[in-house]
Amino acid sequence: MSNKENFNSKKNKMPEIIELSDDEMNNYDEIRELEMKRLHYRKNIDKDWFSKYTWLESEENNQEILIFCKLCRNRNGTSKFSKGTNVFRLDKIKKHSNTNEHKESELMLLNSYQTESNRDNTEQSDKKKSIIPLIMNNYFCSKHNIPLNVYSNLCNLVTLQTGNNISDKISTLKPASLEKPSKPKSKYGSYKSPIAACDFLDSIASVIKNSLFEELNSSPYWSIMIDEANSIDGNKHLAIVGKYIANNMPIMRYLGLIDLESTDSEHIYNKIKLFCISNEISYQNVIHFGSDGASNMTGYKSGVAARFKKMNPFISSNHCVSHRLHLAGEDASDEVIYFQKYEKTLRALYGYFSRSHKRQNILKLMQVINYFPNY
Repeated sequence: MSNKENFNSKKNKMPEIIELSDDEMNNYDEIRELEMKRLHYRKNIDKDWFSKYTWLESEENNQEILIFCKLCRNRNGTSKFSKGTNVFRLDKIKKHSNTNEHKESELMLLNSYQTESNRDNTEQSDKKKSIIPLIMNNYFCSKHNIPLNVYSNLCNLVTLQTGNNISDKISTLKPASLEKPSKPKSKYGSYKSPIAACDFLDSIASVIKNSLFEELNSSPYWSIMIDEANSIDGNKHLAIVGKYIANNMPIMRYLGLIDLESTDSEHIYNKIKLFCISNEISYQNVIHFGSDGASNMTGYKSGVAARFKKMNPFISSNHCVSHRLHLAGEDASDEVIYFQKYEKTLRALYGYFSRSHKRQNILKLMQVINYFPNY
C-alpha cells in the first residue's frame, strides 16, 4: 500500500469512542471544576462585593492590594481575612462569612449597637424629664397672664423644690454649702431663659392651633366673627373668632389676631382670606358673618359681608348683639340728663388725676385709707 492510500484510509477512519467508568467521570468533573475556578481567579476586586458585604474592605500593603474583614481585624482575629489576603474570589468571601470567628465578630458588634441604643434612649428619657417641667412652667405663665421675665425664677423655684424633696407634709432642706457655686454646665443648655420660654410658647401654640384648625375643618360649615382693636402704640389689629359644630355640639373658639395696615373693606377681606389660606382653613365653607356693624363691615356694595356674599350668596350676616346693646345704651343716655352729667363728671375726674403724678399718689393714698381705716 502506497503512502497516499495509507493517508486516505486514516482520514476516512472514524474516531474511536472511549467509555469512562463512574469513578473516572467523577474525577473528570472535579478536574473540570478546578479548571473553571482557576479561570475565575481575579486580578482586580469586584466593587459590588463592598456593597453586598459591608464588613469587607481593601488596603494597599507593599504595593499589593489586599482585602480583609474589618470586624475580625478589630478583634485581632487569626484568619486570613483578618490579616488580609490577595485572593479575590467570591467563594472565599462567602466561606469567611460562615466561619465562627466572623459570626462572633458580628454578634459583638450587634451587642455594642444595642448597648449604645439603650444609652441613647436613657439620655433622651432624662432630657424629656427635664424639659417637661419647663414647658409646664411656660404654660402656667401663659395661662395666668404672667410675664415671661419671671420664667427663669419660676424654673429655679421648681428645681429648688424638687431638690429639697418638698411635699405636703415634710420639707427637708439641704445644709448650706460653703463652696463657691459653679455655673451649671449643660451640653444642650438649660432652656430657662425668656428666649427659650418664647420658643416653648410658640411650640405649644402651634400644637393647639393645628388641633383647633383640624377640628374646625371637620365641620361642614362654620361662621366667622371679627372686630377691630387698637393697641397702646396705635397699631390696628383684627380679632377673628370662629363658631362651628364638633360632635353635634356648637363650639366657639378664638382663631387669631391679624395686623392691619388699613381699615378699608378690601384690605380686611384680603387679610381674612390670607389668614385662612396660610392656616389651611376652608374659608369657602363660611356660612355666617358677624361684625360690629361699621360701614366697612356691613356696607351694601363693598363691605366685608358683601364680599363674602359674592363668594357664597347663601351667607347670612348680622350686627353683633353686644355692639347693638352698647349703641342702644349710648343713644338712651343722650336723652337722660342725669347720665349726661354723670359722664361729664367722670371725664373731668379722669382729666384731673391723669395730668399730675402728685395727684395720682394722693389718690392711691386715699384708696389705702378707705381700705384700711386704722392705717
